Amino acid sequence: MAGVGVRPLQGMVRFVLLVLTVCAAGARGLYFHIGETEKRCFIEEIPDETMVIGNYRTQMWDKQKEVFLPSTPGLGMHVEVKDPDGKVVLSRQYGSEGRFTFTSHTPGDHQICLHSNSTRMALFAGGKLRVHLDIQVGEHANNYPEIAAKDKLTELQLRARQLLDQVEQIQKEQDYQRVRDLHLEAAVDLYTHCVCNVSAGPFSTQEDVGVTSLHSIVKNASV
Repeated sequence: MAGVGVRPLQGMVRFVLLVLTVCAAGARGLYFHIGETEKRCFIEEIPDETMVIGNYRTQMWDKQKEVFLPSTPGLGMHVEVKDPDGKVVLSRQYGSEGRFTFTSHTPGDHQICLHSNSTRMALFAGGKLRVHLDIQVGEHANNYPEIAAKDKLTELQLRARQLLDQVEQIQKEQDYQRVRDLHLEAAVDLYTHCVCNVSAGPFSTQEDVGVTSLHSIVKNASV
């Protein structure tokens, strides 16, 4: 009797873990340091048809005061985003503080890169730039106060809208996970087939070939 509820219970546990993951991973804030010609890139795993908003601001290192101060208006940043296929979905120049937005159309790892587009700043001679970056994904990217004002929603209606958006985001995450599982399963099957058909060389060589094949297959199969 106890075994009857095992599978539904496992499904519920997965759903709860996914909810917690979506809630925790929907918004990320960090800062990093870069030099004049240095580029910093980040990989963001995003389902398809998902909005992403990035907000950033920069600070310059003041050598005399030995503190980071707000950057001058003359300094700018270039933001470039590539989808899992390497296609550029966003490439734009911004100021020392800005906000960029894009919507994914292909599920998988998106590369987000930032670098300074100013080479005339004397400050950069041996100096550094601090970039504060906040990335919001999915329903976390929605400005609900603005939505409530625009659509004239009551507090209850706004909460319902938020819950619907959360459910939609969870469904996208589940769909993406199913696609990844299918690709991984296909990769493992192909690897097994390759290993079974290896007939040349000593066992150690076959083992090396198998490991290399698995690494390549899984890397290419991960969406």
